[in-house]
Amino acid sequence: MGTSMINIEVLEKLVSKRNQVYKVRLHESTDIKLAIMKKYSLDNLKLLDTEYENMQMLQEHGILIPKIIHKSSDNLIMEYIQGDLVTDMVEKLDTGDWIDGLALWMVNLHKISNEAGSLLKMDVNLRNFIYSNGKVYGLDFEEMDYGDPRTDLANICFFILTNKPSFTKGKHMIMRRFLKSYEKHSSLKLTDMGRYLLWSKEESKRRRNKPQTESN
Repeated sequence: MGTSMINIEVLEKLVSKRNQVYKVRLHESTDIKLAIMKKYSLDNLKLLDTEYENMQMLQEHGILIPKIIHKSSDNLIMEYIQGDLVTDMVEKLDTGDWIDGLALWMVNLHKISNEAGSLLKMDVNLRNFIYSNGKVYGLDFEEMDYGDPRTDLANICFFILTNKPSFTKGKHMIMRRFLKSYEKHSSLKLTDMGRYLLWSKEESKRRRNKPQTESN
């Protein structure tokens, strides 16, 4: 899956705290298409294989994610998906179908499980979801693990509520609709979400206070 025969034209550098991520144009013989190139730093090369394996597994389960185009020793090139970042939808207080799409995406992910619990995305920053043509796609799969799905849900709710302007009536409405839609699609009744939200708040505080040398 090397890229030696492909001419890569960098169009734009995208926001990423851990890696270098670019929107690129691929020129491959007569085929020209947009893609995303994620280049891993030397310190994070081990995460390349982790993310690649996670994405292969998710694709096998039919989870909506970008298709992998190429893998090399230090980067992944993935399908470019045209759409709106969920974080922008929340900021605009958009109450459209993306909310149900995000809930359905999480339900489908959490259906994958082992003895430790449901598969969790872990990094559910709202920038890691794109709403495109009526469907939500997930991005960034370096930190997945297994556990209680309410962990993911609480973190999503916290991101929704703290998306500026924070803790508004509109944000609470989006959060409640998201949780109700998750219950509908999963046929589960979510309980004790208040405790999980408090946990998410404390985790966010801990991450902010982490010494710089430990941060990503």
